[in-house]
Amino acid sequence: MPTAEAIQRQRVTITDNVILDFTGLFSQEEAPESPVEPLLGAGAINNPIEPQKPVQGQINGLEREQAKQLFLQASKEQEDHRRSLEVYRTYQENIKTSSTLQTQILKGLKAGEDVYSLFLKAAKAISLMTSNSVFYSQTEEDLKAIYGRGLQEKPPLQIELEEVQGRLQKLIEADKREKDSDSKERIQRAIQAHKNKATELREMIEKTQL
Repeated sequence: MPTAEAIQRQRVTITDNVILDFTGLFSQEEAPESPVEPLLGAGAINNPIEPQKPVQGQINGLEREQAKQLFLQASKEQEDHRRSLEVYRTYQENIKTSSTLQTQILKGLKAGEDVYSLFLKAAKAISLMTSNSVFYSQTEEDLKAIYGRGLQEKPPLQIELEEVQGRLQKLIEADKREKDSDSKERIQRAIQAHKNKATELREMIEKTQL
């Protein structure tokens, strides 16, 4: 509690009629509430917009991340399902083709078809059932190279000749459709190469008949 002498020092006389009182600055009692403060408080109550709390922001971010992960997982499952259907469809087609080849082999045996053609059909059926396309392509190439051109066996040479003639026919049709001069020239060179190969195979087949 300030003494009377201290209070007296806090009052400064400017004139006889004007006295400045600074006692409130040195008083330990709580200063009275400013008249403006209640108005500020009332304005805060009437304001409907509140800043987002940090915890709420974290929750929203977590929900967005979870939604993203769920979408990616659903997309992956859909793609896996599509691939599974494609594999199953291919497997069913292979079974059907293999069954047809087995029937052709039995009919070919009864009709006296050459063993080389029957062998290739059997290799094709095995390739389809095992989903190993390399097995058939390698078997076919070895048969034509070793038993055809190597051992001069007629059936393998005829098989190769039929394949060459099939490709030659497609090249001739492409040459008729093609308009570009450069592409047309390349196709014509391929046509001539196939004709030469077909002639070579025919000569080899004729020699096997002698």
